[in-house]
Amino acid sequence: MEKSIRKALEARFPDEAVKSRRGSFGKQLSYIEGAAVVSRLNDVLDSEWSFTIVENRVLDNTNEVLVLGRLTVLGQITKEAFGKSSPAISRETGEVLSAGDAYKSAATDSLKKCASLVGLGLYLHSDDITDAPDEKPADEKPVKPTGDRRERLTQKQLSAIWSMGRGLKLSADAVRKRSVEMFNVQPEQLSKSDASAFISKLGAEMDGRRAA
Repeated sequence: MEKSIRKALEARFPDEAVKSRRGSFGKQLSYIEGAAVVSRLNDVLDSEWSFTIVENRVLDNTNEVLVLGRLTVLGQITKEAFGKSSPAISRETGEVLSAGDAYKSAATDSLKKCASLVGLGLYLHSDDITDAPDEKPADEKPVKPTGDRRERLTQKQLSAIWSMGRGLKLSADAVRKRSVEMFNVQPEQLSKSDASAFISKLGAEMDGRRAA
C-alpha cells in the first residue's frame, strides 16, 4: 500500500465523529460509527474495496450473533475480523425481537474491526479490540479462571487461531470444542496468555503433521 494512501486511511477523524460508550470494567471506550468508516473507505479508496461475510453463527451459551467478515482493499490486501452483537429480547416472552438487526450490527462491528487493521481509527484503540460483554447472562454458569481474564486476546490472536484451525482442516465447532476442553471458554473469551498457549498447541500440531 502506498504511504500516501495509508496516511489518508489512518488520519484522525473529526471530534464530532468520535463517539463513546461504557465498556468492560467501567472503562469509557471511543469508537467510530459504521457510516463514518464506509465514508472514509470510499473517500480514500473510491471503489477499490469490498467487504464480504465469510461466516456467521449464534453462540449457544450467550445467544450472541458472531460474524466473520473479510475486507479487501486495492485488490491485494485482505483483513478478517469477528464482529458481534446481542439481539434484543422481549422481557415478557423471552423471544428474540429482531435477529436481523443483530446480524446487521455484528456485520458492522466486523467491518469496523477489519478497517482498524488497515489503520482506520486505530489511534482510538489499544491492541486489544475484542471487548468482554458488560454483563454475564443470568443462566450462564461460572467458569474457572485460567489466566488474567482482564486482558482479552487480541484480534490478531483470534484470527491466528481460526487460520490455524483451517490449516489443520478443523471445523469451527472443532476449534471451539478444543478451546472449551483446554480453557473452559470459547475462543473469543480467551485471555492473551491462554490464546498464546492455544496458538502454540495448534502450531505444534501443524509442525507434527508436516514432519509426518
